[in-house]
Parts: sequence; structure tokens; C-alpha cells
Amino acid sequence: MRVLILGPNHPGGSLPPYLDALTTGLREIGVLVDRHGSTAIPYDQDSQRFWSIERIVASARALADQIDPAAYDVVALHAGNLEIDHLVAAFWPRRSRPPIVYHIHTLDPTLFRDHVPHARWHRVVREQITGADGYVYFGQHAEARLAVTSPALCSGQVAWLPTTIPDGTLPSPSPALAAALHVPHGLPVISLYGFAAPWKDAGLLTAALRLMRQPVRVVVAGQFWDDATAPTAAVSPGKPVRIGVTEFTVVAEYVDAAGRAALIRASAAGVFPYRDHPSFQGSGAIADYLAHNVPVIATDVANMAELIGDAGYVVPANDPVALAAALDMIVTKGSTATEFADQACRRAHRFSAAAHATRCVRLYQQVIDRGMCRSS
Repeated sequence: MRVLILGPNHPGGSLPPYLDALTTGLREIGVLVDRHGSTAIPYDQDSQRFWSIERIVASARALADQIDPAAYDVVALHAGNLEIDHLVAAFWPRRSRPPIVYHIHTLDPTLFRDHVPHARWHRVVREQITGADGYVYFGQHAEARLAVTSPALCSGQVAWLPTTIPDGTLPSPSPALAAALHVPHGLPVISLYGFAAPWKDAGLLTAALRLMRQPVRVVVAGQFWDDATAPTAAVSPGKPVRIGVTEFTVVAEYVDAAGRAALIRASAAGVFPYRDHPSFQGSGAIADYLAHNVPVIATDVANMAELIGDAGYVVPANDPVALAAALDMIVTKGSTATEFADQACRRAHRFSAAAHATRCVRLYQQVIDRGMCRSS
């Protein structure tokens, strides 16, 4: 099987580490894989503006021209809310296009709807999604949501996101992260990493910390947590501040695989205070914790409960009292925490790159076979 992974191919994003894991997993089970994709998000940091529609479309067209789609049996298409990679297949002649399997990273693409509004290209993005030959869902939540909004979609496969920390990665935090994880007075660490996306409810987390009875250090690491519009903006990055009996630290930088390994190794638990959001299909970061036997506390949105199972606490969204109680229990009830860690250990194999790739290949083969049937 010859697979083209088409999706963001640049450092510092949230999707590329997953695509690295998928590529590794596919190659481990004998699949021939090539990677192509956008080399930057369509945003100019200097001007703090998104690219023009002309530049976005030209970039997607240039990427399409670099690829011979007929060289592949199937294309695995990946794009988040910034849909530049969604457009590529639109520039390929349909007769030479292999089957496309769309991996559902977002339920509601926003680039051409909100950031660079353009009705025609937003429609093209939607057509690329609804016209795919198969779908990889990262949880039953996404499958159920899309079945309601697009009931004519082809069949798909649920394949939970794998850990993005490669086997053998040595924990190596940046200086700022190392300082945040250095707790001389022995406080347990509870952590969250990733971009400050709109579905991450920092206000809920800080409200829960004010209600906690047990002292902990909470470390939130990732880009844009120091943005002026974020609830964490008042926190000086890298410097612990007191919130009730807890210490709260923001490390406002991208966390690479070695940094993620260090953060998770230092953590007694991961915390995921998320809210419902039209684009949010489910968490990938949770896999990094569970794959390394670290229990998780999360709000009951999207695929959280499905991922965590018995390996942590799942509490209602927008309920700081319940979140505070769960945080207190995870650090005080040693037997419960051990049981959660044991459950995470038993579930860890589900979040390996090879397990994820095996599920994906099952679907790839189905769409290839359907295409052969139609052409015969």
C-alpha cells in the first residue's frame, strides 16, 4: 500500500507531531508513506494578520502541483481550522485522484468563514470534507456529530489519537519548563499542555484552584497562554502565583516531544478543563498522559470520557466545585491514584502509533477496495 499523508509539515504546530506518529506507525507495519503539506500556517506574525485569499490559494495550488496523486493508492488528508491543506485535492484532476480518507481534526473549519471570509473557498473546503471516500474519527463524538450534520458521508473508523512522544524520547525540558517543574517543597504537579485554544477553559481551572483544599503546583504550558485576551494573561509567564492554596505557573512556549516527556514524567495527573465548542472533536494530548500511565482529570465534553475510561475523573463542564474536588482527591487518595495509574497502564497500548496506524490501514484498504470495485 502506498499512502500519501497530506497535512501540515512544519515545526511548532499541533498537527505535525500527530502526523509524525502516524507516519512512524504506518511504516512500522510495512506501509510505504510519503509526506507532503503546508510548510507554515497562513498567518504573518510580523503584521499579525492572516494571509490574503490570493496568497492562500496560490500556496495550495503550488503544493498540489508538487504532487503526483496517481503515484498513491490512498491519500490521508489532514487539516485543522486553518484549511490550506484542505484545498490541495481540489486542484487535482478527478480522474487521476486516488481515494481520499479525511482524518477529522476539526468539526467546523474556520479559516474562510471567520479569519479570511470567502464563501467560495469555504464551500470548496466543505466539499473536500463531505466528498471524501472515508473518515478517521478520533472518537465516537466526532462520528456522531458528523452523522447529524452530513448524513450522506461514507463509512469511517474510530481510531483514537496516539501519543506524540516517540518511543525512546529522553525527557528534556526547556529552561522555562524546567524551572516550572522544579518544586523544592515537594508539591505534587498537575499539568496541562498545548495551545490556548478557545475550547480550553482556563477560567474554569483558576476558579477550581481557588476552591481546592490541598496544595499543588499546576503548570500550564503552551503557546498563547500569555495572550492579552486569555484568562491566564495576568500571570507572569514562568513565575508561580498563588491561587488559594495552590501555585499556578504558565510556561508560554511551544512544548516539543522531549519537553512533553519531561512534563508528563513530573506530573501526578493531567488536567483538561475543556468546554463544548463547535470545532472541537476531542483531545489528543490526553493520549500522551495515558500512554505513560499518568491519570487524567477532565470535563465531560467531546471524547474525553471515552478516552479516559477508568483512568481518572470525568467531571461536568463549567463546574469548578466538581473539578476542585477531583483535583483534591487525585493528590490525597494514594490508593485511588494508584488504581487510576494502573488503569492507564492497561489502556496504554491503545495509544501507540502502531495501534492507531493499524486501525487507519483497515479503513484505507476498505476505500481502496471500494474504488477498485467501482472501476471494474
